[in-house]
Amino acid sequence: MLKPSLLLAAAVLASGAQAASTYREFSYTGFFHEESGQFRPNASIYGYFDSEDLNGDGVLERSEVTSFVLNSQQYVGGCGPEVFMCGLFEFSYTPGGALDFHTASSTDPWGEGVAGGHAISGVEVKEHAYWPGGSASYTLRWTGNTVFHMTPVPEPATYGTLALGLGVLALAARRRSRAWSQGAASGRHASAMIAL
Repeated sequence: MLKPSLLLAAAVLASGAQAASTYREFSYTGFFHEESGQFRPNASIYGYFDSEDLNGDGVLERSEVTSFVLNSQQYVGGCGPEVFMCGLFEFSYTPGGALDFHTASSTDPWGEGVAGGHAISGVEVKEHAYWPGGSASYTLRWTGNTVFHMTPVPEPATYGTLALGLGVLALAARRRSRAWSQGAASGRHASAMIAL
C-alpha cells in the first residue's frame, strides 16, 4: 500500500501535468510569394502561443488560448501601442496535428495612411499599407512544400511542480531508508541480547 507522502507526490505530479499552461513555438517555412510570382524556400513566419486544455478533450480551441503571437505581433489580450485593432478570430490545435488560426490587425484607419494584415493558416499571410497616392502589399501563400514545425516548451510553473513532486518522492525515500536502517540496527541489537 502506498504511504500518504507517496500519494501526495503522485497527486501533485498529476495535477501539474493536467492543469499546466503550455507554451508552444511554431514556424512555417517555404511560401509562394505572390507579388514576385516565385516560390521562396526560405520565406518563413514564426510565432508562439500559451494555452491550456481546460475541458480536457485533447483539442486546444480559441477560448483556451491566453496568448498568441505571430511575427512579433500579439493577437490576444492587447494589440500594442501602434495597432488600432487586432484579433485571433479562429484557433484550433491538436497536439501532433495541424495548427489552424486566423488573425488580423490594422493601424488607425482614420490617419494619413493605414497598414495591417491578416493570416489564415493553410491559405496566406498578407501585409498591406495604403497612403495618399500609393499602396504596397506582401503576400505569402501556403503550398504543398510549406513546412510546419512545432516545439512544445513547458512553462516554468510546470518545472516547479515537477521539482516539488520529485522532492516529496525523495523525502519519502529518505524516510523509508532511515526507517529501514533503524529497523536493521534494532534487529542486530536484539540478536546480540539473545546471544548473551
